[in-house]
Amino acid sequence: MAHDSSDSDNSNTKKVRLLKAEVDKVVETWVDVLKIPTLSDAYIREDANFLNVATKWSVHDAAKKENLSFARTFSILKSSLGFGSPVVSTPGAVTVNEKLSVPSKTGRKRAVLVGKASGDVPNSETEYLQIWSDSTLLKTFSLGDLDIHKAVYTSSGVWGWGTTMTWNESENKLAYLAEKKIPKAKPFYASAVKTKLKREQEKAKHEEVEDAIGEEYEYKQTWGEQLTGKYSSVIVVVDIDADEFNALHLPENHFPSDIHWVSDTHIVGTSYPFPIWRQGLVYCSNRESVIFSVQADGENFQTITELGKSCRSPRVRPDGGYLVWQERILDGAHDRARSINGIALSQGLPSGEPCVIYESAPQNGMPTYKDFSRNCWSTDGNTLFVVTPNEGDMICLAISVGLSVEVRKIDQVDSLLWVTNDYLLVSSSTTLTSPHLRLLRISQNYQPIEISESRSPIDFPTSKKIVYGEASPPSIFHGPSTASVPPKSVPLICWPHGGPHSCFVDTFSSETILFLKLGFAVLRLNYIGSIGGSRDTADDLMGKIGEKDVKDCQAMVDKVLNSNSSLNPEQVVLFGGSHGGFISCHLSSAYPDVYKAIAVRNPVTDLTTLVGTSDITDRGIVAPPVPPVQTIIPTARNLEDAAKFIRASPIQRAVNVKGATLLLLGSEDLRVPSQQGLSYYRALKAYGKVAEVRMYPDCHPLSKAPVRLDNIIHSALWFKQYIH
Repeated sequence: MAHDSSDSDNSNTKKVRLLKAEVDKVVETWVDVLKIPTLSDAYIREDANFLNVATKWSVHDAAKKENLSFARTFSILKSSLGFGSPVVSTPGAVTVNEKLSVPSKTGRKRAVLVGKASGDVPNSETEYLQIWSDSTLLKTFSLGDLDIHKAVYTSSGVWGWGTTMTWNESENKLAYLAEKKIPKAKPFYASAVKTKLKREQEKAKHEEVEDAIGEEYEYKQTWGEQLTGKYSSVIVVVDIDADEFNALHLPENHFPSDIHWVSDTHIVGTSYPFPIWRQGLVYCSNRESVIFSVQADGENFQTITELGKSCRSPRVRPDGGYLVWQERILDGAHDRARSINGIALSQGLPSGEPCVIYESAPQNGMPTYKDFSRNCWSTDGNTLFVVTPNEGDMICLAISVGLSVEVRKIDQVDSLLWVTNDYLLVSSSTTLTSPHLRLLRISQNYQPIEISESRSPIDFPTSKKIVYGEASPPSIFHGPSTASVPPKSVPLICWPHGGPHSCFVDTFSSETILFLKLGFAVLRLNYIGSIGGSRDTADDLMGKIGEKDVKDCQAMVDKVLNSNSSLNPEQVVLFGGSHGGFISCHLSSAYPDVYKAIAVRNPVTDLTTLVGTSDITDRGIVAPPVPPVQTIIPTARNLEDAAKFIRASPIQRAVNVKGATLLLLGSEDLRVPSQQGLSYYRALKAYGKVAEVRMYPDCHPLSKAPVRLDNIIHSALWFKQYIH
């Protein structure tokens, strides 16, 4: 949706002139930045002489308007490690087209899920499971022909989904998650004509599911944003040698996810017991969940943890004798610090009582906020690794789980990719440099060995500053070096993150690079309630959104403007999404003379309607915590709560806005439905404000390749137009 046809004022004439002069530079710059590859996965295949690091990268193809994946292998001569720069052989990149690729523990086998378009049915595909060895394709199974489940789950792009396919210890079995097959819904009346062939085909099916007559319009609950089509999950165990597939029959009220083998006999995982009605899982760690164990044949299902907590991210020690997971309380904060708990296992089953290994409390100084990596144990089982945001950076904690718990902090680790006897394979980056591979030598205090090079297109002097507000994690400022530009010459983009229980860290940000190359400075704001600090401030924001977070952000903006002579206080703009859009809309109305333009993606603007339409209507951060049963009622419980919703809603102050507002909305957004932005747009127009809407066929993150390409370009052009 472009701007309203009635917008024929001088500002639009100005925009046309500006676009002719600026659009090519903005587009070319953004396309160039998107060519920087990002690392998505890696593992190590080791032999006597080499560490062969197989990697998977992603890059944006602007011409095709899609993200492409490609593979690279780094062969590292072992004898060269520890003697300066290692000898690394790197063949050229090879494009890959796969939905999921899972290596075995040794890396000698890989399970690959691919899809092939079905010629007979539009917009459909058949999935194939391929088993590869080092040198060739061993087997291929047509999952469509098996017809025992629907689509296989992949964790790609889904926050907190965990491991959806995993190898057993002996590397002869797989377990994976898929959408459970349910009875086919049919109308009460349909033609009774069936061909003989059709009847014979149905009769030949092993476990024919009877049709559900009259159920074609039944409402089925999914798990919300980015998980549409996910109703009930099933664990499937594949015996590779025997070519056998077994769909495990677990209790009907459980939704298994994040599965892992215990040796060859059992499977553990996270399960979400079906609630009265389901709320969104993505970005929300405050959902009731349990850790479970089940035999590989589906027998002896049992829960390891009790109800009433959020228990997630189970990981089994390499010897199969111990299980750890993360645990937190259930409350209104959608994310917060988690403790690390554990229990001994005997022959795949719990032995003894659970205990707390690591408590994310202020006295520790380093709370954990992020799920475990797929591989997170040292091979000797003595150390547990967890990557987490900490004070504006990403770090890795090496936690000894022996008789006494010892914790070591390892800096500059964005993600933990693989663990061997001697090394951690990690990815590292900064805001202005792309992810690159490093080996951390375990025996030498995790000394880093660089494997691949980082890249940054910034070719002029820049400065980085950290700025503290009420939050524990600092905000992060990047801008041209003060010595390299005249005073009051640099416009400033103020960017509060979404969440609100999330954070910015100093890791690769293509948007920040774009804005810097276009001449802006960027202040990424961590405000009260942000995670990733030395203390958990989630509770400090409860009942205070639209107030404490907004004032905290403005105080830091003022601090940066007053301390940096190169910034132009007459050229300050706002950029944010979701709760960051909520804060941006508040800032633009509370401080209308400060902000000249606002570009917001799927912003929360009206809590009175959001509480009944979002997939997370338990948004208890507006009011004080209430009992769970009341929390899930999708409306204000009384006039007092309704008044809180109204007071906290940016739409109530739209009359005060002076800056031009661009709303970038996803028509498929379930977290913050597009009506939030449209209502705000209509309010702005009713008050005679400059506003525009772009509507995209996408969900909450606006991350589809063509959508991301377009909305960032429009944001940059919007800023350039209205700071002049």
